[in-house]
Amino acid sequence: MFPPTSELVQLILFTFFGIMAIAFAIYIVRAKNVFYGAVSLAFLGVSIAALIALEAPLTYGIYSVFHILLYVGATVTFLAVSLVMFKDLEVKIPKGSIGILAGGAVSVLFLITVYISLSQVTVTSLKPINFTILADNILETYWFPLIILIIALLTTLIEAISLARRD
Repeated sequence: MFPPTSELVQLILFTFFGIMAIAFAIYIVRAKNVFYGAVSLAFLGVSIAALIALEAPLTYGIYSVFHILLYVGATVTFLAVSLVMFKDLEVKIPKGSIGILAGGAVSVLFLITVYISLSQVTVTSLKPINFTILADNILETYWFPLIILIIALLTTLIEAISLARRD
């Protein structure tokens, strides 16, 4: 009748991050301030990465990490460039409790996710790492995500340089 507890928690987290991803995407489209749009883009990237990781943690975990590195890193780069270029950028901190409530809810869900993840981790003794074998294994197993990541990071770098050189 009812799914097991871990599947129920995974379903709740998937629904939560799905709703958050849609909400942040709508906010990005409607945002009139570049700063708030960029911050929402970072949260959208984290939400999508969580959705990817929740789909199949063992299979798509590395894609999720790449997604966070790529999109959240690009967002931070965009914020840095935007703050340098748009000197009249105005950031208002609205008075109200909805932001605090949303931040608290996200923090609680993040801590629950970390707690559940840590309860499933078993401690094993570490073996010495042979970096040649590790590099060969990564290049053989994850060659396509690495190519996508390299291309995406290069395009982000080129875009940041072109934005910084424009007056």
